[in-house]
Amino acid sequence: ASSGKMSTSTSSDKKTEVGELRSLLRNSEIQRDPKQYEQAVQKVIAYMTLGIDVSSLFSEMIMAGATQNMVQKKMVYLYLSTYAEQNSELSLLTINTLRKDANDRNPTVRGLALRSMSSLRIPNIVEYIQQPLQAGLQDKSAYVRKTAVMGVVKLFYVAPEVINDLNLVDVLYQMLRDNDPYVICNCLSALEEILANEGGMVITKKIAHYLINRLRDFSEWGQCQILQLLLRYKCEDEEEVFDILSVIDDRLKHVVSAVVFATIRLFFHLTDGIPDLQDDINDRIKTPLLTAIGSSSPEVVYTCLQHIEILIFRNPNMFSEEYHNFFCRYNDPPYVKLKKLELLTHLCDDGNAQNIVEELSESATDVNTHVAQMAIQAIGKISVRIGSQANICVDTLLALLNMEIDHITSETVTTMTNVLRKYEEMHEMILPRLTSCYDIMSSPQCKSSFIWIIGEFGESLPESPYLLEDIVNQVGEEPSSEVKLQLLSAVMKMFFKRPPECQEMLGRLLEFVIDEETDMIVRDRGLLYYRLLKADVKEAKNIVCGSQKLLSEYTSPPKAATLFSEFNSLAVMYSQSSSEFIEPSPPYTLLNDPQTTREDSYLDQLFMVQKVVNDTTDLLDMLGPSSSGNAVPHILLNPKPTMTAEEFEGKWSILST
Repeated sequence: ASSGKMSTSTSSDKKTEVGELRSLLRNSEIQRDPKQYEQAVQKVIAYMTLGIDVSSLFSEMIMAGATQNMVQKKMVYLYLSTYAEQNSELSLLTINTLRKDANDRNPTVRGLALRSMSSLRIPNIVEYIQQPLQAGLQDKSAYVRKTAVMGVVKLFYVAPEVINDLNLVDVLYQMLRDNDPYVICNCLSALEEILANEGGMVITKKIAHYLINRLRDFSEWGQCQILQLLLRYKCEDEEEVFDILSVIDDRLKHVVSAVVFATIRLFFHLTDGIPDLQDDINDRIKTPLLTAIGSSSPEVVYTCLQHIEILIFRNPNMFSEEYHNFFCRYNDPPYVKLKKLELLTHLCDDGNAQNIVEELSESATDVNTHVAQMAIQAIGKISVRIGSQANICVDTLLALLNMEIDHITSETVTTMTNVLRKYEEMHEMILPRLTSCYDIMSSPQCKSSFIWIIGEFGESLPESPYLLEDIVNQVGEEPSSEVKLQLLSAVMKMFFKRPPECQEMLGRLLEFVIDEETDMIVRDRGLLYYRLLKADVKEAKNIVCGSQKLLSEYTSPPKAATLFSEFNSLAVMYSQSSSEFIEPSPPYTLLNDPQTTREDSYLDQLFMVQKVVNDTTDLLDMLGPSSSGNAVPHILLNPKPTMTAEEFEGKWSILST
């Protein structure tokens, strides 16, 4: 009840405040004082921005618009544009004032009137807008012309047929020859939006050459817009390609990185069918990209690194000699450091591997834990990818173990597992250095990696069974199932390699896992090993210690390798195709005939399932009878899912046959 009274009082207070504003706007004394009148209008706008409904003051605000005060006029027109749709009939009263202002001597007033007139979004006043809009397109002031161009777009969404009747599209094409670059930019945007269903505006040879020759006259945003539009233009021959490249070449030196990236993409587009030029293009764009990496803005640096990653997958040796530009700086934010470390692994080759590994070892001591772990992973990737540098990488990783820092030791041991999967012969060098590391480890992944190494290569280390025995003695205190599973496998492997030392330890571990372990996955693994040993020891050895395929490829190529066609777009920043985030697809696929149409609701479609028929039984038939043999059945949930033990056993026996 108290909340209801509070809401009632709040609404009444607002009504009282709006009433006070109405009194202020109607007060003749305030109307005679321009400053007080302006302050009253300013209060109305302040209330409007706070979300208070002041639409009831529409007629008073119309009267306040008849003034020479520019500040007051702007506030009134803002109010009218906001509430015009709610007061469509009263909005007709503003037309005379707006049309009068559209012929004012002051170009600012004319432009403001056109902008406000086209923002009313009321169909019944379209006929009054046409003449001022056409006159605005021919106005002497560039400000009025560019405002009128955007008014054409607003008119298009209210009455698209008027655009064709007045041939405004042709007028916009003609206005591309305007002297003012801002007017041209607005014309390009307007044509793109109006002709969106037709694929956008047509880029002819004359238009393309005209825009290219005037490129320097435009602002940074305008240049990016034009360079993006030119991606739709196809040159007639190689001579034209060379001419265009020569004209836009100086844009690669622009101080704004957006212009540089747009120019680079146009370079690639123009030379797409000329493979002989690719090396020259790569050499030409290399310097601007390296300059962007040295920018003081970390956002620009990260954007540049994302685009360079695409170029590296296209040409791996493109930046191999400039690898030092990708070394981390002390003031780089973590996300920039991570990207640089990732790129260094791709830039590494026999010639620069030693310097890069030294740099990565320095980054391994970074104060940011994630950066340090990423640097250690990068060293491991280099060792796997470049076999000739494996010894240097392993020596560097072993040196990091001497620091006895938790996260460094943990990541180093985890990385060693990947190295040993590729170079098994290195276990004699690695294994003795790991014996004293287990007490430092805290992460389950690291402990599992350590146990895996002991289980795989422990036969060459005399104390391996005793290292595992210490872990088995503490298995009851180990919370991680991942560690327990790896321990089971490692002790089993060690048992087959050195039975006398591991038999008693394996028995205790299996007894604990089967009798006391609460995790069913670990318990099932223990039962599996126990039954294998009980059935046939030799077969159990073949299963547990079977040959493993050596690691040949560290990772699959990332999505960045396929994004070259979307250079200079958000797809590069997201590292995924634009179709994945611009046109979202449903999280399911309808398995019915795509040619059939259904009138079911959205929720019905969510529960559609594919009917699977096999030789013996149809599982869906058990869930409920279908209306016809060919229809896709619906799963209906039973609100009281009760079943006796006999019914369950009978249905289970049917499934198992």
